[in-house]
Amino acid sequence: MPYRYLERESKLLEFKSKLPQFHQLVKTCVAFSNGSGGKIIIGVDDKTHEVIGIDDEARNRIYDEFPNSLYDMTTPGLLAEIYEQSFDEKSVIIIDISSSNKKPVFIKKEGIPQGVYLRAGSSTRKATQDYVEELMRENKRIYFDEEAVQVSDYTEILSQDLLKSVFEKVDQEKLITEKIILPSVINARKHYSTITGILFFCQTPEKYIPEAFIQCTKFSATEGRKIIQTEEIKGTLEHQIDICFQLIKSWLRRDYNVLEARLRGKLLIPEIALREAIINAVIHRKYSIPGAIKIALYDNRLEIFSPGNFPGLMAPHHLGDGTTYLRNPHIARIARRLGLVEKLGTGIKLIFESFKKRGLQKPVFEEGADSVKVVFSFLPQKQDDVSEDEDLLRLFTHLKEVKLKEVESFFSVSRNTATRKLNRLVKTGKIYRTGKGPGVKYMLNKKDDTDELI
Repeated sequence: MPYRYLERESKLLEFKSKLPQFHQLVKTCVAFSNGSGGKIIIGVDDKTHEVIGIDDEARNRIYDEFPNSLYDMTTPGLLAEIYEQSFDEKSVIIIDISSSNKKPVFIKKEGIPQGVYLRAGSSTRKATQDYVEELMRENKRIYFDEEAVQVSDYTEILSQDLLKSVFEKVDQEKLITEKIILPSVINARKHYSTITGILFFCQTPEKYIPEAFIQCTKFSATEGRKIIQTEEIKGTLEHQIDICFQLIKSWLRRDYNVLEARLRGKLLIPEIALREAIINAVIHRKYSIPGAIKIALYDNRLEIFSPGNFPGLMAPHHLGDGTTYLRNPHIARIARRLGLVEKLGTGIKLIFESFKKRGLQKPVFEEGADSVKVVFSFLPQKQDDVSEDEDLLRLFTHLKEVKLKEVESFFSVSRNTATRKLNRLVKTGKIYRTGKGPGVKYMLNKKDDTDELI
C-alpha cells in the first residue's frame, strides 16, 4: 500500500509531484521566508498526498544547482537546508526554508513590491503594498500602532476625560512615553496622536483610521446573504468591545426560561470564548487595511473576520499553545491597563478549552491572503463511544430546533440520509417534526431541564 502524508498543504507546507521550474520553487521559498518559514516536499502528489518519489536527474539538479540559483535570484540571498526522506524504495526531497530576519525578501529580478511573495493558506501569492510595508516595519522593529496621524494637534482629537480615566497624571512627557502622542518633526510645539492614541482616546476613531469599527450582521439560515439585522459599532476600542459583546450575546441566546422572574437564555457558544474572540480581533487586526472587523451570525455558526493575517512568526500550529506575537504591542498594553486583557497568550487556549468543556466542535481558524477568520460551530463534537441515535440526540441539547442542513453537516451525509436518521427518531417518539417545505424543523418531545443556563 502506497505511503501517504497525513498533513495537508498549508502556510508551512507545499507538495510537488515532480521538480518544477526553479523560478516557481524560488517564489515559494521567498513566501516562506517572509512568513514563518516552511517546507517544500518534492515527490508527493499534491492532491492525493501519495509518495511517488523522485528520480536521480531531479535529485542531482536540486542538490547541485538549486542552492546557487536560490541565493542568486533573491535579495537578501536565501539559503535552504536540503535533505531526503525515504519510504521503502521511494525517496522525497525536502527543501526547508527558515523565516528571514531581514524582510522583505524578494526576487531580485522583479524588485519591490512585485518580487515580494507571501503564503495565503496553501497558495503562494504576490504581496500587497500594505503587506510589504508591514514587513519593512517589522524589519526595523517599528509598529504601525505607534505611527502618528498628522492631521491636527492631539488636543483637538483626544478626549481629556478618557486620558484621565487611564493615566493618573496626563502630561505630554507621559503620553509620549506611552506612545499615545508623538512630537512633530517640523514644529516641536505641536504633537500628533498615534494610531494607539486615536483608537483608545478619540470618540470617533473611524474619522482618522478608515473603517476602524466592527460590523455585526445576522443572516437568515445557514447560507446565502439574506440579512435580518446589521449594526455598525463605532467609538473607542473599549466601547466597541463592550457593545459588540453585549449585542452578539443577545443574538446568541436561545431556549429562554423564566429564572428569578426574568427571561434568561442559554448561549449557543461559551461566553468566555465570544469575549476572547472579539478582543483578539480588535487587538490583533491590521489597522493599515481599510476594512472593518466583520461578525456574521448564521443559524449554525458564528464567524469573526479580521483584517490582517497571523502576525509575525505566528502560524496555525501555534494556536492555543501560549505562543504570542504582537502586531500591535502598544494597543495590547493599553488593553491590559483597561483590564480587557489579563495575560497574553491565553486567549485562544481559553477558547479551545471552553468549547471542549461544552462538548462543541473545535473552533476553526482560517488564514486568508491578508485576513483571519474564526468559525464557531453550534454543533456538538461527535462521539465515537455512543450510538448514532444518541449522537444525533446530542444536537437537540445544543440546539432547541434542528434543521436538516445541521444533520447533514454534523454527520457529513447527504440530504436523504439525514432525513432517514431524523425520521427514525420521529418514529420512536423522541423528536417531532414541524413546519413545511424549507421551514421544516425538528424538536425534542420533552425538554431537557438539565440544560445549563448562562
